[in-house]
Amino acid sequence: MTRVAGLYGASPEEVFRKFKEHLDRLLHKTITEAPLVLLSVGASAFLQFQRSERPICVPVGHRYHLYVGQTLQAAREDGRYRLRTLAYAYRIADGPTFDDQCLFRWEYNAREHKQSLAPRHHLQLPATIGCFGNRVLDTNKLHIPTGWVTVEEVIRFLIHELRVKPRTHKWDGDLLASERLFREWSGRAT
Repeated sequence: MTRVAGLYGASPEEVFRKFKEHLDRLLHKTITEAPLVLLSVGASAFLQFQRSERPICVPVGHRYHLYVGQTLQAAREDGRYRLRTLAYAYRIADGPTFDDQCLFRWEYNAREHKQSLAPRHHLQLPATIGCFGNRVLDTNKLHIPTGWVTVEEVIRFLIHELRVKPRTHKWDGDLLASERLFREWSGRAT
């Protein structure tokens, strides 16, 4: 029998633990020592940066703060459990609280997780664009379509584009290795 690509485990807890450990290792190697917090109930889990049961944005570099949040599901397949991402949220903010201004916000919601007519994968920015003479588009209220955005691409954006100092000179190799693993787990070509 051909098995579908994925991150598998004998239990939902095992699948969630493997994924959390992978993301923590990647984040700790590249941009932050802050640990992710895993909250799971049965076959559902939520993974995020948090303190005192509240989401937080952790410092990366001297000016930026990062939030990572993932809503996960462990789906039973052939006697094992396979990890599914139902939603993700990545924020680059100018402060540590979840309410601080986001400079960039990438989000995804699977249709079965949250019904919406907006693009499932999208970017939001705190900017306005003047157009057509007297019209203004608020990009913080628009859901600008994107493809699947991985945490590796957000880390790469922070280091390369925003000049956040990486924790190691091997950061790109660490990201490439993690991206290969993501392709193996997800069955995605890119």
